[in-house]
Amino acid sequence: MNWLILHKTTQPPARATRREPVLALPSPAPRREPTGPDMRDISPRDFADFTHELYLGGELSWPEYRMVGFPSELDPRWDDTIGALTGERAEPDRPRDMLQEWGRRVDFMRRYQAGDVATLAAERIHDVLSRYAVDAA
Repeated sequence: MNWLILHKTTQPPARATRREPVLALPSPAPRREPTGPDMRDISPRDFADFTHELYLGGELSWPEYRMVGFPSELDPRWDDTIGALTGERAEPDRPRDMLQEWGRRVDFMRRYQAGDVATLAAERIHDVLSRYAVDAA
């Protein structure tokens, strides 16, 4: 049988005379308020562009972006389909309160699809959009 014999030194290891600097992580960057257009005064066309930026920036997932990023008023057939039923013409460049429109959509989904995955996604989308709302003082 082979036994390993450890050799003990009688001298403790020499201590470093120079102190090494303590390495630490940098402090977190100060939290900034989100910058972007006001969700309470934005046209559907600008809204579509901005939600695309939110998707590219990672604030919205692909399924969330698919849900929010394509306002129906941008469809060229709006006047012949939805507009014909509602009596309204498409106005994709008229600013409006898109946060309120999403709030109504979330309320509808909570009422008729409570607990559904799409309802949870709509709630999260509304939360993301509400960060970009300028509240009237």
